[in-house]
Formats: sequence, C-alpha cells, structure tokens
Amino acid sequence: MKKIITTFSLIAICNSLFSQAPTSTELFDYNKSRNKKTKTGLKVLGGFALANIGASGYMYYNTKGIDKSFHEMNIMWNGVNTLIAVASLLPKNTNDMNLAKTLSWQSNTENTYIGAAALDLVYSAAGLYLTEKAKTDFVNHDKYKGWGNALIYNGGFLFLFDTGMYIAHKRNGKKLNKMMDKITLSTGSAGIKLTLHI
Repeated sequence: MKKIITTFSLIAICNSLFSQAPTSTELFDYNKSRNKKTKTGLKVLGGFALANIGASGYMYYNTKGIDKSFHEMNIMWNGVNTLIAVASLLPKNTNDMNLAKTLSWQSNTENTYIGAAALDLVYSAAGLYLTEKAKTDFVNHDKYKGWGNALIYNGGFLFLFDTGMYIAHKRNGKKLNKMMDKITLSTGSAGIKLTLHI
C-alpha cells in the first residue's frame, strides 16, 4: 500500500511540475528564442532553394549534357526543399508550451536535425555512386554524372545547414538546462522531496 501511495504521489508531483504555466516569462522567452532560430533557418533553406530553382531553371534551357542533367536534378531537389520550408513556416499554435512539452520539443528538434545531417551524407554518397557509375555507363553517362554532381552539391549544403541548426538548438538548449537545474527531486527516509530554487 505504501508503494502505491508513493507512486501516485510521485505522479502527482511530476504532473504538477511539468504543467507549469506557459505564462512563465523564462519559459516563454526560451520558446520564443527557439522558434526564432527555427524560422530563421527555414528562411535560409527556402531562400537557397528558390535561388537554385531560379538559376537552374534558366540554365536548364541554356545548357546540354552533364550540365543540363545537373540543373534538372537541382530543380527537382530544391522544389522539395521549398515545400519543406514553406510547410514548416506555416503558423502553429505554440501558446500552451508548458515545461513537459518544451522538453519534448527540444529533444525532438535536436534529434531531427542530427538525423537529417546523417541522411545528408547518404545523399552525397548516392551522388558519388552515380558519378562513379557514369564512368562505365556510356548510354546514361551525362545523366548519371549530372545527377550525381547535383546530389553531392545539395547533400553537402544540407549537411552544413542541418549541422548548423543542430548546434544552434543545442546551444539554445543550455538555457533550458539552467531552468531544470532550479528543480531538485530527491527521495529519503521521509519520502519524496521536491525543491524549486527561485
């Protein structure tokens, strides 16, 4: 019976702790800072994508062979990047970001960017594979070489972008760690003790 009461007490304490009011100035400022970094990054991605679509759209009709294939893949690739950037910049309701949601969002954001950076290396590796394949496939040489170069180019940019975004969010997360340092949850002979250092 004592274990059951202890378990329910712990759940109640955690629920109270992680349901802190979103009007907390510190938490609000943190989420605002995180959202600003995300939006800035997505604008960079969208700008890069649109610039590439414009340049490659023009060059596609003014080049031949390998260069034409490069611009063809570049247009397709950055078309997807544009959709991702626009969809991610659409307004979202983040007014109810309590501590639990903020912690989850921070973790998911970091994991998303580090996972994306790993995927970017795969894209570049696929590009290298195509450029190597072009050396022995004379029928599709120009296509494979151009597409491969485009994958290496875009994979390289995205790797730098995603790594940069991960580092920015990781550094910003230190503010969240400082907030968490103010909370101490300990157990002892007297039971569970929750300390909030203000």
